[in-house]
Amino acid sequence: MSRLQLWGKNTVSIDLIYKLNLSNLHEMNCLRSVVLKSTVNSSVGEPKDIVFGLVVLELLSNQKAKVLRTRKSIAAFKTRKFTPISSKVTIRSKNLHDFLDFLVCIVLPKLAQFKELNKNNLVTSRKSLSVGFANLAIFPQLSKESERLPRNLGLTVTFISGSVSKTTPKLLLLLGEFQMPIVT
Repeated sequence: MSRLQLWGKNTVSIDLIYKLNLSNLHEMNCLRSVVLKSTVNSSVGEPKDIVFGLVVLELLSNQKAKVLRTRKSIAAFKTRKFTPISSKVTIRSKNLHDFLDFLVCIVLPKLAQFKELNKNNLVTSRKSLSVGFANLAIFPQLSKESERLPRNLGLTVTFISGSVSKTTPKLLLLLGEFQMPIVT
């Protein structure tokens, strides 16, 4: 078991039961997966640029990345059917806690303007929360190769919960319990 997994089992679950006044342990919010998605703005005109996103995701997650393609042609976006536009990796189980530990302890403190993640700056839906990174040089795996990466390469980290209640405040509270600095 990883350090963050033990923390979640022994401390976070008990804290959330008291804070949310839950009657059943299975009502508690849990992280189901983390999805890393990289996009290159120039990949529509230059499909070979998608390789940079694949390499970045494989370096960050130690998993094979999947190429996402367009489903149909859209003239306004200048895309054709089955053109590669981005890549993604889904992280689950043990790797999820390892990546979350890496993100909270190593990556987020390196941000220059970083004090806390404001709730208004996060993209939320009912069961997920997304955080975007424009500067990939803050990741230690990519610091040496940051000059070779395209400038318009971005990374989106999406936290997906597996809760019954499907509410974002409980997900924010859960991420706050894992020491992710989020202001509600």
